[in-house]
Amino acid sequence: MDQHSILYIEDDCKLAKLVSRYLQSHGFTVTHHEQGYPAVFAAQTQTYDLILLDIGLADMDGFEVFRELKQITTSPVIFMTARQSQIDHIAGLDLGAEDYLTKPVSPSILLARINRCLRRKHTTPSLQNRYPAMKFGSLDINKSQMQAFIDGQSLQLTNAEFSILVQLASKPGEMVSREQLFDKTIGRQYDGMNRTIDGRVSRLRKKLGDDVNGPEKIKTVWGKGYIFMPNAWQ
Repeated sequence: MDQHSILYIEDDCKLAKLVSRYLQSHGFTVTHHEQGYPAVFAAQTQTYDLILLDIGLADMDGFEVFRELKQITTSPVIFMTARQSQIDHIAGLDLGAEDYLTKPVSPSILLARINRCLRRKHTTPSLQNRYPAMKFGSLDINKSQMQAFIDGQSLQLTNAEFSILVQLASKPGEMVSREQLFDKTIGRQYDGMNRTIDGRVSRLRKKLGDDVNGPEKIKTVWGKGYIFMPNAWQ
């Protein structure tokens, strides 16, 4: 089996060396960069299975690095940072990151999150191939290619956003609970407090052109979940 490759962007070289050695001992190839600009260039010239990204870099903010990366690669990104602010956490997930880890991180937890992210990335297309594409008026959902279009224009969804859209659209007019979305998208049991799904649904609505303040395409059932409205796309 081919080794998975990780682009690791971290300005703490001592920490980066320890993390890189640990991941390499578990079969990963790791390319480390201390700064954002060289890392973005590396992502332009080589494909990585996953990107591990710090926020507090010396040359540019990690959020800006993320925006640059998303223009050139579809590789999933996990933020791993010392920033413990809930605002930063929400901002990272709203940008489209697959996960957000606060340092210090247990090596075993980091490995588990990376493996979960890679499993979701590589197994989702094969699962989606079992089903035909979905169409609702101007909205087309191509599950085999993991892409969605409105009037032929790609929505540029992250893997997590696409997963949420497919789960909702697979049950048009029916409520899908936050717990179900969390379990299938995040990969662990919902704790009743985490608002990651809410943030991702909000970002998905924006990309779908839905009114965030009065949504008509994905409606909220307060305290319970969401409903995909199949007739809102005409």
